[in-house]
Amino acid sequence: MSCFSITELPLKGVRAVVFDLDGTLYDKRRLPLRLVVGDLRHVFLLAAERIARRRLRGCYYGTGENFYKELYAQMSRLCGVSPKRAKQWYEQDYMPLMVRLLERYYNVDSSVVPLLKELRRRGILTVVFSDYGLVDDKLRALGADPELFDFRLAAPDMGGLKPNRQLFEKVLSEVGVSANEALMAGDREDTDGAGARAVGMRYINVN
Repeated sequence: MSCFSITELPLKGVRAVVFDLDGTLYDKRRLPLRLVVGDLRHVFLLAAERIARRRLRGCYYGTGENFYKELYAQMSRLCGVSPKRAKQWYEQDYMPLMVRLLERYYNVDSSVVPLLKELRRRGILTVVFSDYGLVDDKLRALGADPELFDFRLAAPDMGGLKPNRQLFEKVLSEVGVSANEALMAGDREDTDGAGARAVGMRYINVN
């Protein structure tokens, strides 16, 4: 579906709807380019982060600390900086820049807030499950109140990246629903869709 409509969601038997964030709750076109232009001094670190993230897709390290340790180690090997420097750039430059760009150029899709309120009215839990951290900061930057979601979860903080099965199992456990009671809404079949289906969740793709 091109935007969220309560009538398009297969909600029969659903107790929780799990939303991806980037590319699902807002149109993220041109964000990668804006990240490059916004931090040209560290373009090699940005490229290393992209490559390392692709390599770690679907991996699971048990805890957020372990995942980030591996991410920074991979970046270190790719661009020749220390893991400490990679961590410093990621936390102090890259992620804050992403939040600033969202605040300046992007807004949550206009259909999202009414949908979340309607789901709440029906007694259905609302969850956001992102492959990046700073979920609350990003939602606020997009103009959405984080409290509209009953749960805000970040895959890296949980130990890995989508579509790892264990991460989706952790989401279900955290929310307190079974797989057949949850619906995943995302924009990528290879991460959101694959992870959801691996644990038996229904999935709907958002273009």
